[in-house]
Amino acid sequence: MSYEILKQAIEARQSLTGIYDDYVRFFSPHTLGRGATGEPSVLCFQYGGGQPSGRLPPGGAWCVFAVSRLHAVEPSGDPWSAGPPESKPSALMAEIDLDSSVDERMRA
Repeated sequence: MSYEILKQAIEARQSLTGIYDDYVRFFSPHTLGRGATGEPSVLCFQYGGGQPSGRLPPGGAWCVFAVSRLHAVEPSGDPWSAGPPESKPSALMAEIDLDSSVDERMRA
């Protein structure tokens, strides 16, 4: 179920909230596919909430979430956050099903 929600959020440029590794996360999904382990994953820009390593850096951080460990996903109502493109770790995704930057170029 989360995979389809993530797909729709990328297409609509919609930020989400969800629980990942027991932390509430506020994030904008950017790339959906399979991570390095082959597991369905989402590359996103997390702009709020918690994380295991402590405080989120000011302004947010790029994260990769395994879809199977992401729960209670719903729209946050926040604006979609692009994050800094120069530090987007796209190489962490082994296979891409949907990428917001590709979709953005097609819309132009």
